[in-house]
Amino acid sequence: MMLVSVFLLNVALAGAACAAGAEVSATQAASRPVRSSVFERLSLSRLERFDRDRAALAARLKPVVPPYPLVRGTFHMHSRLSHDSKGTPAEIIAAAKATGTKIVGLTEHPSETADVIAENIKGWHEGIFFLAGIEEAHVLLWPGSGGEPDLRLISHPEGVPTLGRSGFAGMEIYNTHSDAKDEPIKRLVSALILNLPAIMKHPEAAFESFLDYPVDFMARYDRFTLEAPFSGVAANDSHQNQGLRVLALPGGGVEIRDATDDVIWRNDGVAGKALLAALGHTKAPDQPTSIVEWLLDPYAISMRHVGTYLQIGEINEGAVRKGLREGRIVLAFENLAPLRGFGFWAEAEGEPVGTMGDRIEPGPGLRLRAELPLEAEIRIIRDGSLFSRHLASQVSLEHPKPGVYRLEAWLPLAGEFRPWVITNPIYLTDKPLKEK
Repeated sequence: MMLVSVFLLNVALAGAACAAGAEVSATQAASRPVRSSVFERLSLSRLERFDRDRAALAARLKPVVPPYPLVRGTFHMHSRLSHDSKGTPAEIIAAAKATGTKIVGLTEHPSETADVIAENIKGWHEGIFFLAGIEEAHVLLWPGSGGEPDLRLISHPEGVPTLGRSGFAGMEIYNTHSDAKDEPIKRLVSALILNLPAIMKHPEAAFESFLDYPVDFMARYDRFTLEAPFSGVAANDSHQNQGLRVLALPGGGVEIRDATDDVIWRNDGVAGKALLAALGHTKAPDQPTSIVEWLLDPYAISMRHVGTYLQIGEINEGAVRKGLREGRIVLAFENLAPLRGFGFWAEAEGEPVGTMGDRIEPGPGLRLRAELPLEAEIRIIRDGSLFSRHLASQVSLEHPKPGVYRLEAWLPLAGEFRPWVITNPIYLTDKPLKEK
């Protein structure tokens, strides 16, 4: 790609950027902190910087062997059984293998013509364990079997701000779709068009440009865990259906269509010619010709974006459901840095006595420990408030007071601190815990 073409493209489309607004509005939803505009986050310089920083972090990773094993899962997944996805089981399995994912929780949209649970894959397939469920009315549901009750989680909490916890084992504390949709749509589309060559060159960095800490979700989750234990999972909400198709038009114009084949931008003037030049096409075709077909959310990228790790010793139906119900869960945003082992646990007299999701009675010699494969800003949250910060890869809290403790780890990439790890709580209390 020629630098001249990129320069021309930026000049030609500057009007679109101005019209969309280059700064984040203070009136936007409080799901994320105010930060740089989406145009800046998707610029070539920012994406290149992100990938350089990510490579540097990966080079410093050190394997960690905690006392409780971790198994990577991906939950809230859609395939061709959902009306808004064409993804196949083979594509999902390939993505799971590429990302080290061992458990996939499918949650198809209900259909009037098919039983999407009965028809979906479940159990073991090519080394990947599948749960088959549905997403409906802000609920993720995996039906119970053998006398076990249904497993129900609150989905898309932003759509049900008054929904309580009764009847649920937990909630989504992060949802990829919810995260992306807080970007104003006109501004987002303009930014994607403006920066398309850079985005195609740095796809994972572009995907992470939408990552925001889920402020509202976490505040609600912390309130729930103060009442009684409650599980928090990441929702990948993967559909493999977000993309753009660029068509070169006779006369030198350009047309951009979305994944549903709707035209979202067309230009027969300077801007269109500049975009074609930036994509390496300077000769106008005799008829409309597709020159780029690009997916923002292929399964592998959306799976790697965030993993829901379960602290379970083996993978089977009972262990997976128990891990999800009891909150033995760690979220990791692995397009930032892989999670090569992690531990957050309590120990007494040097021996582990419990981990996330556990009730542990405070006493002499008790301490909380954390170990990560990379130095990060570790934030210990107690009863929903920041308790302590540590720039470290290991933390030990001696004689912790009773409370609900969870951990966050943040990493600096491309000039911004970003959430890397978010855990479910450890419950230090001498009082009986309420049942879910």
